[in-house]
Amino acid sequence: MGTKKLNMASIEAGMWLHMDCVNPIGLKFEHDGIVSAVPEGYFSAADIKVIHYAWSEPHGKRLISETTLAEFLAVGSSARVVDARCRFSPLEVVKRTRSQLGRADYNVLGRNCQHFGSWCYEGAAFSREVFKYGVIGTSFGLVVSIVGIIAIGMARASW
Repeated sequence: MGTKKLNMASIEAGMWLHMDCVNPIGLKFEHDGIVSAVPEGYFSAADIKVIHYAWSEPHGKRLISETTLAEFLAVGSSARVVDARCRFSPLEVVKRTRSQLGRADYNVLGRNCQHFGSWCYEGAAFSREVFKYGVIGTSFGLVVSIVGIIAIGMARASW
């Protein structure tokens, strides 16, 4: 599964969008959403709707919400279209996406915006980001543990 550059002239409902972001303290993360509505003859990103996990100030948490494409794009840069095999028609993708509006059970490891996008598009919740960093984190943790065990063994041998 790859991505291709977002072409505003060919944006359609049912497209899975992905972008890279940086939070206020400088940590990088990825954000995904599904295009839910493209009015005929639209004029700007303010006319297009995207459904994604968005921060809800009144609720104090992330909810699956419908915002404008302009609002979606405001949190990141270099929006791209996810180039993956879709199991559903664009209409069914939008229907699946809308069925989750208001959902408030965001969890960075088990129910994030990539899980949401892949569930809407492919029928199974999966996050490349969690997998990528989970594997790196697990590998790093394993290396640190092995180095620690060796260091403890060497320290005991030197006593």
